[in-house]
Amino acid sequence: VVIDNGSTDATAARAQAAGARVIAEARRGMGNAVRSGVAAAAHDWVMKVDADLGRFDTALFARMAEARAPGVGLVKGAWNDPNDPMPMTRLLVAPALRLMFPGLGDLRAPNTGIYLFDRSRIAHERLTSDYAVDIDVMLRIHAAGAEVAEVDIGRIVHDTRNPDHYSRMAQEILAFFLSRQPLGLLDEVVVMAETEAGAVCHAGGVIAEKLISGARVSVYLQEGGAALDAVLGGFPTYRRAPLAEAARHVPHANAARLRIIRAAGIGGIAPVGSVPVEVWEMQGAADVSVPLEAGAPLKRAVLEQLCLSTQVPSHETFRIVDGGG
Repeated sequence: VVIDNGSTDATAARAQAAGARVIAEARRGMGNAVRSGVAAAAHDWVMKVDADLGRFDTALFARMAEARAPGVGLVKGAWNDPNDPMPMTRLLVAPALRLMFPGLGDLRAPNTGIYLFDRSRIAHERLTSDYAVDIDVMLRIHAAGAEVAEVDIGRIVHDTRNPDHYSRMAQEILAFFLSRQPLGLLDEVVVMAETEAGAVCHAGGVIAEKLISGARVSVYLQEGGAALDAVLGGFPTYRRAPLAEAARHVPHANAARLRIIRAAGIGGIAPVGSVPVEVWEMQGAADVSVPLEAGAPLKRAVLEQLCLSTQVPSHETFRIVDGGG
């Protein structure tokens, strides 16, 4: 599959003549092109390759497929080009990962555009639309609890880029990292309530916001759940189970913190391993107020399914029972 993202040369015609399936994506931006390609792929494991490459051995790409293993959701292809100092990696991406997502800090080529990933693990239709898309894929896989592997795929020659290109790329990537910082991608959320209506009315926005960002959310209910499933079931990081199973919840391998949001009177979850646990209560004095932005429409959709008022407040408030300190 070749995505033609507004090219002005003969790329599309030559790709089609070579037997490729060519898809025109009118929305400019590498992320838009990647989303179109991932959606058009025939299988869940998708290999993405940059189009501006030259002089490389495709046989080495098989190493990425060979690196798949249980628990692995993404295999990065680490390449080398003697003429490319990799300024984005050395000066921006690698330092940002070491500070914000240390579990990914040892990758040799974290922003390589050549990789193989399991699209079924992430909400790929929510990927960012710009240059940061390759990093977005990686962070979503990491936040879903899967492993990011890396293999050497040899020497690859990239097209020469001018400083203005790197400046625009750096601005988009930096903006992406800054936008991820407040989302708490590695904060796994567990919501516990007797009823579906209670969970949605008091925490539906937080649930939706976290799922949109790529974080993992588990909802444990005494009764109901069909409306949540209907609206949120398409998110791979969403899970619903009976309330009785909450006590056995185990955070995923990459979780930096477990945030429990519970209705008043419901017991907690015993800490597992060294993951810090925060406990918020849905009712009571407002110690923390969470703004609802992208999640508001999804909360409204669940409320509509439940035949409840679709008036969604601008914030959801919670009482902090245990700050996890």
